[in-house]
Amino acid sequence: MKPVLTFLLGVFAAAAFLLLEIPTLSAAETTAFPEVMFILDASGSMWGEAGGQTKIEAARSVLSQIVPSLPPEVQVGLTVYGHRRKGDCSDIEILIPSGNDRAGLLAQVQGIHPKGMTPIANAIQAVADTLKGHEGETTIVLISDGEETCHDDPCGVVQSLKKSGINFLLHVVGFGVDSKANAQLECLAREGGGSYFTASNAGSLLAALETVKQQVAEKVEQAKTTSKKAASGLGKLELRLPADSAVSINTFKIIRKQDGKLIKTVTDPSAQQTHPLLSGDYELIAGFANSNYWPDSEVSFGDVTVTGGETVRVDLGEMIINIADSLKDMPAGAVIITREEDKAFNLVIPYTGNSYYFYKPKPLPQGTYTFAVHYKQGELYRTRPEPVILADGVRIGAGEQKVVTIDSGILIKKVLSSPVLAWEMVKAGTRDVVVRIDRASNGDYPLWMPYAVRPGSYDLYIYLEGMDEPLPAGKGVSIAKGDLLEFDTGL
Repeated sequence: MKPVLTFLLGVFAAAAFLLLEIPTLSAAETTAFPEVMFILDASGSMWGEAGGQTKIEAARSVLSQIVPSLPPEVQVGLTVYGHRRKGDCSDIEILIPSGNDRAGLLAQVQGIHPKGMTPIANAIQAVADTLKGHEGETTIVLISDGEETCHDDPCGVVQSLKKSGINFLLHVVGFGVDSKANAQLECLAREGGGSYFTASNAGSLLAALETVKQQVAEKVEQAKTTSKKAASGLGKLELRLPADSAVSINTFKIIRKQDGKLIKTVTDPSAQQTHPLLSGDYELIAGFANSNYWPDSEVSFGDVTVTGGETVRVDLGEMIINIADSLKDMPAGAVIITREEDKAFNLVIPYTGNSYYFYKPKPLPQGTYTFAVHYKQGELYRTRPEPVILADGVRIGAGEQKVVTIDSGILIKKVLSSPVLAWEMVKAGTRDVVVRIDRASNGDYPLWMPYAVRPGSYDLYIYLEGMDEPLPAGKGVSIAKGDLLEFDTGL
């Protein structure tokens, strides 16, 4: 009676499954959803007893319940080992490739008659070989009632497969196994990134597979949500900047990368703003404010990709310039901020009649920055001076505020005895000019103003009218952090 009963159960399960409506999915849709591949142990030991029935009978019964109840979007397959020949480690067969033939899968399960060995590692390898190039994740569910009999290190095989980049998750059910097999099977699940379950009868086997089914169902819902988002052509760009840095920004421009078209100009931007945009790539141009209605100083904040149905968020950091009161009147002709990772990033805030915006907090994308100034020069200076770097290696993260403190410098005491044309500071013991200041043609401005420099040791030279060579006014002049050195040349 038992074989007849088993056959009737199989027919009933297959017929019930045929009544289910399985939707037809496009290739793009099926790759978005997880697949499930069952690997069923059909070694001779599966004829052993498990809760009043054989293990193979329990497996047939449980699979007949689990397979039809998997979400209809899931592709399902079946691989079996040990079902055809005794003593043959190559007895591995993918009976049902991943697909929608659930009725065929259940029919195959009912026809399995355990005979042979337990080549677990080779079975997993065979399945993995079919997954190469798959983008979607495949959940492999191994049901085994014993340890590997054909390979020395099945756990190592799984570890290597995971490292190779094949996208799979391995769950393992140890069905009525001893402690040695339990340890080996648990290792397989761990290296495969999945869970390990133990079962002693059909009820506990069903509970294990129900847990796996629930995880798969959750991934299907996630894929559906992603698919719905992707279906929308409209996404959002959310831009955030520290509130006190908004004063430095006059405009944001959003440029479509595809054709370089200006899509939107945001004036007087707030600290948090959201902009609906079509899916695509965009460049964000920041316009830093200048005094006296001068045009903005524009610099690219980089590219951003907007995806339909999603919000992409750009969090800017902030450079706070903390300048000592004694240096606020230094005659800077421009403030320059450059980004060390991007040589094209060159923010220049010029002197336009006043320096109101020079030392305001600056919103910046994450990166490493250099802060420098150009000092004003008299007409006698014939070449454009190099900027004076006051801070470098300033690392700013997303949403992070970083303070740059400018508090050390030099003030040359005014020389009354001789007409001074210029003075310059060089790094001590070199001729590497750090600062050179020339006077105007109609006076000695700006020679006697305070100037910020980094702490260090410098040599100071004075250029006098009527002399061909500069006078060394100071050697190894030391400027400490936080000090404004008032230097008397002795002239």
